[in-house]
Amino acid sequence: MPALKCGNQIIECEGIIFDKDGTLIDSFKIWPALIKNRVKILQREIGFDKEMVQLLEKAMGLKEGDVIRRSPIVVGSREQTAAAMATLLFVYCGIPWDVGMEKANMALDLCDKEMGLVSQAIPISGVPKTLKNLYEAGFKLAVATNDDMERTHALMKYAGLAPYIHAYACRNEVERSKPAPDLIYLICRRLGLEAGQCIMVGDSLLDIQMGINAGVYMTVGVLTGASRKEEIDGISDMIIQDISGMQPGF
Repeated sequence: MPALKCGNQIIECEGIIFDKDGTLIDSFKIWPALIKNRVKILQREIGFDKEMVQLLEKAMGLKEGDVIRRSPIVVGSREQTAAAMATLLFVYCGIPWDVGMEKANMALDLCDKEMGLVSQAIPISGVPKTLKNLYEAGFKLAVATNDDMERTHALMKYAGLAPYIHAYACRNEVERSKPAPDLIYLICRRLGLEAGQCIMVGDSLLDIQMGINAGVYMTVGVLTGASRKEEIDGISDMIIQDISGMQPGF
């Protein structure tokens, strides 16, 4: 079993499960433009005033140019983000909620096409080298994300991270999203491992809770995304600044 140096500890594990956004991909750098473009597309399709623009941006998680931690785009699934948009369209524009969901999902899909996924595939500094080192040391690496499978594969490919990933589990493949353990259970089946042979690495409290609920060997919180240290301190088994704090222990 390969040894992992994580922070100042040496850990024996076989699988390392990573969250994607805020852990591997520098989503906080991407999300402001993504949110603004989604709203522009909706405005083009429906037509509404500046106040509604600001409400929709905030509903997704953007306020005065900054992404709000633990907002829908940060900790929610794509479907949940669309639902937040559709609810505002229902309350303020009188658009039936099911029609609003269609419009919101259309805006999300069209935004990806107009912006291109390549522009959104920005790895956090140090991530490519760290994954390469862990992969070559014999760890089985996986990604558990609230994003959908097609988008996840594309982003990981364009970010240059796909060659190091053995398995994925995405929101559209399981019944329950984080913090339920479903994503980890699916990954473990694909890796041929038990949850207790794996560690879970993520930037949000939901990632840590998912790992705990699944019974992983250890949870590791990183400070590159959704959660501040004080939010996961005492809940996560270990906290490191970013995943470059994880290296083969040999």
